[in-house]
Amino acid sequence: MSRLEIVLGAFRDCFRTGRLWIVQLFANPILLALFIAWLLIPVASNLHVLFNFVFAFALIVAVLTLHAGTLNYFVDRQNSESAPLLSAFRRALRHLIAFAICVAVFCLLWLLVNKLEAYQSNFPAYVRSTLPVSLRRHITLPTLDTACLVVLFIARWIFVPGLLLPLLAQAADRGFRGFDLQGFRAWRKTVLSLAYWLVMTFAALLGVLATQKLMAWTPDFKTSTTHSEAISLAWRLFVAYLFGLFSWMLTCSVLGRYSAAARSSSDVSGNPSA
Repeated sequence: MSRLEIVLGAFRDCFRTGRLWIVQLFANPILLALFIAWLLIPVASNLHVLFNFVFAFALIVAVLTLHAGTLNYFVDRQNSESAPLLSAFRRALRHLIAFAICVAVFCLLWLLVNKLEAYQSNFPAYVRSTLPVSLRRHITLPTLDTACLVVLFIARWIFVPGLLLPLLAQAADRGFRGFDLQGFRAWRKTVLSLAYWLVMTFAALLGVLATQKLMAWTPDFKTSTTHSEAISLAWRLFVAYLFGLFSWMLTCSVLGRYSAAARSSSDVSGNPSA
């Protein structure tokens, strides 16, 4: 399968999953509303504290099941376009502990990369100070600032997610067996694919950079009214949400194609599939 076929196939699968779109479109705002409600639960008594823990645990399980099931559904679609949605979420629930461990590792590494942002104000100036005079004449400090921002964006939104998301897909599909030799082969095949990184780059640019630019846009305050500004904010929030959701669905789609291909190659070689 060529790189172009993989990319186009991932895009096509995103627009052929109407039921999953409905689930994702409504489940995420509902879970966000429940999270806000959880923040408002008092801790005035031991019963309230217990309810806080139970509510938080149920909320975490729901969030993990939602996204692990999404990954599983795109794997199942490679075998049958009429794959049942419910079975993908049931399998995600069975493999929730392995998936949660991968998510915890992902969050830890992502936070470590975020700490590099603390050096953004000093590192470009230090690098420029070490350059020869002949280079400093052509390389300005704003140029180095921009280069550092680009590197941080790539590390935070493309490189780290790109390395760990294939493991999350294996854990959601196969549980702890996703960490075996077959899972490692699937991970290696995915991260060595140029098509995969092209899709990840597009998803990051659309789901992160485009949404940031969209939310940072402001109407002309000289001519706008409070009503028009509220409408503008609502539309920008909705469009930004659609951008982010499509980016996630596209990422799950390309991961599903590689996970299904690894499963098929394992079946052909005589190893048992998950």
